[in-house]
Amino acid sequence: MQAASTTRIALIDPLADLDIRPFWELVADPSVEKIVHAGQQDVEPVFRALGRPPANLFDTQIAAGFVGVGYPLSLTKLVYEIVGAKLGKGLTFSHWDRRPLTDHQLRYAADDVRYLPAVRHEIGKRLNGPEQTRWATEESASLAEQALYVFDPETQWLKIRGAGTLAPRNQALLKELTLWRDEAAKAEDVPPRSLLKDEILIDLARSPAEAATDLAHVKGLPRLVESKYGAGIIAATEHIRNLPQDHLPAIKGYEPSPSEKFAADALFYAIQCLCAGQGIDPSLLASRQEVGELHRLLTAGQDPNNLRIMRGWRREAVGNRMLELFKGHGELSVGWRDGILSLSPHASR
Repeated sequence: MQAASTTRIALIDPLADLDIRPFWELVADPSVEKIVHAGQQDVEPVFRALGRPPANLFDTQIAAGFVGVGYPLSLTKLVYEIVGAKLGKGLTFSHWDRRPLTDHQLRYAADDVRYLPAVRHEIGKRLNGPEQTRWATEESASLAEQALYVFDPETQWLKIRGAGTLAPRNQALLKELTLWRDEAAKAEDVPPRSLLKDEILIDLARSPAEAATDLAHVKGLPRLVESKYGAGIIAATEHIRNLPQDHLPAIKGYEPSPSEKFAADALFYAIQCLCAGQGIDPSLLASRQEVGELHRLLTAGQDPNNLRIMRGWRREAVGNRMLELFKGHGELSVGWRDGILSLSPHASR
């Protein structure tokens, strides 16, 4: 565990005989700002250790998406872009459970947090006034939403990209495998996605492994997971194969017509222009699928206000403008100024 201030770097060994609770109390203290980079997994232990959320977070990866740098961006690239420092080569696959750690490992670990205060300071200067500062803070605070960390056995599988494209029996298998992965991850004391990536889970649901020999052909399946948990995967697959039809889920994704898809894509491109003109990376605001759902609801005359793009800072930055454009009450005008895309003063508002 690494932590830094402007004057000190600390490396905390979670394998030592230490009481780490005071550290998590600090992360949950709303009076102290915590700077993280892609910090969802970093702050997740706060829920497990304290039963309450982290507070006052500033995520440099998120904030960079509001200052025309790009999102998502690795820590190495962001540090070099913002402060001009080059981090050492990664040690992702190093043996971090061996003690003592080498000087090279300690340096690498310290570099994970060494430049975060400086990066946060520079990004803070680049944020375009109090409005963008508030937007970056609001989005960083979303890392503390309890729904991100609470496992709901009925809906967790729906968070996996591509779940809605599967046939009902394959959806049932994805749900079963999601439940299995959570239990296996608890046994291994690791986050579920660290045990098995979502992409592999959905591949197993799309092309069920009916025998242990089938697992050898699953791309990316860790050999340790295959050998230790292969029987569990096969058992889950067998259970769903015998599940009655009326027990299967009926979640079906909407398939737009070619003309609907073209119109939704046009809306997506307009949103990209609105984002780029404000220095916001479009990837931070909404996915193409989310914009497609916005277009579908607007075309059908249905209320889109429950969509993520129509809430909070997203609605302020883009959502309201898109509603005006869709209704034909405004226009979008962009220009190229000082090497970047910019919104003209009479752009739709």
